[in-house]
Amino acid sequence: MRSVILSLTVVVALSLGPSRAALAEGDSPQGAVAAVPSTALLGRLATQAEQFEEMKKRGSYTASGILEQVNGKGEVAGRKEVVIKVVATGAAPKTDIVSYKEDGQDKTAEARTKAEARKAEKAAEKKPAKDLFHLPFLSTEQPKYSFALGARDPRDASRVLVQFEPREPTEGAIKGSAWVDEKTGEILTMGFSLSKNPTFIDHVDVTVRFDTKTPLGRAPSSIEFQARGGMLFIHKRYRGSIAIADARLTP
Repeated sequence: MRSVILSLTVVVALSLGPSRAALAEGDSPQGAVAAVPSTALLGRLATQAEQFEEMKKRGSYTASGILEQVNGKGEVAGRKEVVIKVVATGAAPKTDIVSYKEDGQDKTAEARTKAEARKAEKAAEKKPAKDLFHLPFLSTEQPKYSFALGARDPRDASRVLVQFEPREPTEGAIKGSAWVDEKTGEILTMGFSLSKNPTFIDHVDVTVRFDTKTPLGRAPSSIEFQARGGMLFIHKRYRGSIAIADARLTP
């Protein structure tokens, strides 16, 4: 479970049901348009998705995350807090753990030691890191998905809900929806779940807000997620959030 949440942190901090993402913009969606996005809109979305790929390479930021384990009553059974600083280097980004706590106890030194050990193990494998996460709007990803227009914002007709679902569930593929600016192709909010869950993971539900403006377009500013998983008769539920600050692009 921790590896899944960490992967989401790294992806979005550069990285749900569709209904939650839709409602994040305000009133309930109205005026369903039952149509597919135009070629022009998909083209603009593809351009913004390419910019997002560039952000992942050039983005430096600070991510502050909270991960809580909750019981069947919704009560907190465990809490972890982490602050991570990521600096783009032109190659693999440099990631430093600023602070780490478990149930209020400072375990920063231990977390840094474990992180260095994992880094050494990966270096010994001599395998390039895999980037499994791509926006479905990327030109190379669009053929793998089906798209539909869900609704228009009654307060702003330029804002439209685009729903997406992979034609075939695979690792790294997601399903959900995004409110986008039809004029620019920028993503405003996005909600998704994994189309194929990893072993021992029952469900992961993610909501992302793109409120940070950069020269390459809007970037993620916050993430909320819920997850369920376990093995045999042991099942656990998690919820958390990630706030992204000090975002900037290296030349």
